[in-house]
Amino acid sequence: MYVPCAPPGVPSYNASQPYAVVGEARIGPAKATGVPLRQALTDFAYQLAKHAYKLAECKDPRGFPEELPRYEHDR
Repeated sequence: MYVPCAPPGVPSYNASQPYAVVGEARIGPAKATGVPLRQALTDFAYQLAKHAYKLAECKDPRGFPEELPRYEHDR
């Protein structure tokens, strides 16, 4: 999950690349599979990025929805 974020005190015109908060989750041994596993990993990465974004005190902060849309079950 990638969320653009300009940290306070850092002039954006000096940045060689855009700033961002990145949340990542990887699959390891798990009881869940398919859609339930993808949803759990997505939700985890989202909460991680949302929390890190708040701690980063980004300039021009954006809002986050309480919950992401749910994946549809495999057909």
